[in-house]
Amino acid sequence: MTTRWATRPDHLPVAGEGDGRVRRAVVLIHGIGEQEPTGTLRGFVDGLGVGREAWSKPDRVSDNLELRRMSLYGRSSRRAPTDLYELYWAHHAPTSSASQVLGWLGRLLRRRSGWSAGPASPALNVLTLGLLLTVLVAALIAVVMVSREGVRAWLTQPPFWVAASLAAAQAAVRPWLTRRLADAERYLTPDPSGVAARTEIRSEGLELMRRLHTSGVYDEIAVVGHSLGSVIGYDILRLFWDEARHPTFEKAGPQPEAERLVHDYSDPLGLTPGEVEVFQHVQRRLWRECRERGVPWLVTDFLTLGSPLAHGRLLLDTRASSLQRRQDDLELPMCPPMPSLAPSADADERSASFYPAVLRKGDLERSVLVGNHGAPFGPTRWTNLYFPGRWLVFGDPVGGPLRGVLGTGIRDVAVHHSGRHQPWWHRLLPLHDHLRYWDPLPGAGRRRAATVECVPLIRSVLGLEPSPEGGDGLTPGPTEDEDA
Repeated sequence: MTTRWATRPDHLPVAGEGDGRVRRAVVLIHGIGEQEPTGTLRGFVDGLGVGREAWSKPDRVSDNLELRRMSLYGRSSRRAPTDLYELYWAHHAPTSSASQVLGWLGRLLRRRSGWSAGPASPALNVLTLGLLLTVLVAALIAVVMVSREGVRAWLTQPPFWVAASLAAAQAAVRPWLTRRLADAERYLTPDPSGVAARTEIRSEGLELMRRLHTSGVYDEIAVVGHSLGSVIGYDILRLFWDEARHPTFEKAGPQPEAERLVHDYSDPLGLTPGEVEVFQHVQRRLWRECRERGVPWLVTDFLTLGSPLAHGRLLLDTRASSLQRRQDDLELPMCPPMPSLAPSADADERSASFYPAVLRKGDLERSVLVGNHGAPFGPTRWTNLYFPGRWLVFGDPVGGPLRGVLGTGIRDVAVHHSGRHQPWWHRLLPLHDHLRYWDPLPGAGRRRAATVECVPLIRSVLGLEPSPEGGDGLTPGPTEDEDA
């Protein structure tokens, strides 16, 4: 189904239009599966503990009539109202056959990077190989027994029941393969059969970003992506940045923060974990400077939860080009941004990620620095949360740290969730932790040495913490003093 964005009336007002208050927008992008429209967004605000404060309002930005926006209003005048939107894409995901999905998994398994692309890759591949070997051995035993002793003898022996059990397991797994994992297969595979769906999803996301930016209502935007939604969010940001990266002639002026980024952060893999916090303060000041110079980019933060980009070396390699080449070509942005490299230049002849340009108006000229098309994470902070794996059973095998794949400026945070598992054995289910990032948290949570409580951290990154006065307001984002 195609969402017809052009049908929205031009006069339809956006949230809070004309009330004069500064507003913030949060865009949530759901992961794989047959999600219900607005269902993920409702669960998100409830899990963060702000559901009782959220007003369900018409979504006047999207043309999808199934969607709502959740509005949070601060009682304190220094707190900005926040509108939460959902980028709903499940209706664009076509169903794949089990053979297509298994073929995709087999291709990933054959790649050398499949054994080193992420922290969970070896374990997942061992399990996959174990399943394949079990099926192969059962088939060989069946053939031998039937040829020697006949079908009746085979039906009464353990190999038959092994094969029957495998068939039952296949029948149970088939819907998950065709309706859930198929979303990832179609979106992440650059085959002709998936082009239309990927284009629909990205186009809808781009139009949402355009409308939020041009509404004149919002001063800041944060994007949150869970699971495959983090890959979609990454694609939307890299594509929209090329439309919204240029300063204006009227506001051209000094750009010391852009110069600092160029001089101090030219190596995407050069930051230590202890330097990331300082770098994110630099990003905040750069974002503010870009706004002062007329750059229309409003995105301050990108938050990824359980992101499969942790396995980027496996998932983002294509037959035509490797991940490294796509990063060198600025097709896949890094954090900090990668300097530009001309096709015929040597590796040490890169131009800066913010390059000099001249703007002209009549006979007048003004010099500016413009971010290259691979620099959205110059002014935009990237925070990535993941449940670390333990003993091949606990944790989130989908997510993981990103800094080794997409840049050391990403703030990777290992998290935990102190909420009880209901029932307790749910924690043994595959991908259970992958679905717990915003589960409701009773109380304040517990401190642990190596990880951070997940729900309060999400609220902190998005500025959704409860008001210190005990009201239903929201804490503001980083202030001038915090960024100084």
